[in-house]
Amino acid sequence: MWRVNGPAVEVLLVHRPRFDDWSLPKGKVKRSEHHAVAAVREVVEETGVRAGAGSRLPTTRYPVVLGDATVEKVVDFWAMRVLTDPGFTPGDEVDDRRWLRLPQALRRLSYDRDRTVLRALAALRPPLRAPVVLIRHAQAGQRWPIADADRPLTPAGVRRARQLAGWLPAFAPERLISASPTRCQQTLLPLALASGHPVGIEHVFDEGADPHAAARRLAELSAGPAAVVCSQGGLIAPTLAALTGRSPSEFHTRKGDAWVLTFADDGTLLVADQLR
Repeated sequence: MWRVNGPAVEVLLVHRPRFDDWSLPKGKVKRSEHHAVAAVREVVEETGVRAGAGSRLPTTRYPVVLGDATVEKVVDFWAMRVLTDPGFTPGDEVDDRRWLRLPQALRRLSYDRDRTVLRALAALRPPLRAPVVLIRHAQAGQRWPIADADRPLTPAGVRRARQLAGWLPAFAPERLISASPTRCQQTLLPLALASGHPVGIEHVFDEGADPHAAARRLAELSAGPAAVVCSQGGLIAPTLAALTGRSPSEFHTRKGDAWVLTFADDGTLLVADQLR
């Protein structure tokens, strides 16, 4: 969790009375729960802060004792922005929380593994813009006998669209934007119904459009609230290449997969995280 307080960026630490330590908020994933959804839920439960996920941060791994065995604990982290903070209620699991500037937080943390995560956040030089999630449409029907732009999602594509609607709210999107083909619009339909946000159509994300124009539009969108954009496979790779200066071959995107794009406050792309 990070926030801007005056001229400084602060991060949120929690105190656990059971271990008498200061650490980053975290918790356990429920069965079939997407890890980003679990992260947002656990932050609320431990700190009271409703958060929006953003860029991935380093995953930590360390041994813990479970019964008579020692097992590896794996923790995934996201940089998270504050959406609302109604206040904190101390409990048995977490009895205190502190907003601290980055240098103070690095000193207060009890574990080097948490410092690694915090240094990765510092390297991004927050404040960060709200994320733009770029999705390739889910599986659609055959090209014949209808026009390509009119092809609807298959039953498998509909299931994937519903899955996306289950975990995309972790990024707290307020704008839903689609390329014009039916399959792109339908990929966002379950999320639109669940969130109450309409799906807007922008032809700049159609296959065959200029990838540099699409890249500029994604950067423009990052200046506002978090957004989800559904596009087509032939445009996504060159658009990401235009944003990063890397080869389009590095951005293979399966149908229904997503890229979480994190931009700096000046509109420069910092990270493109692929999520499935």
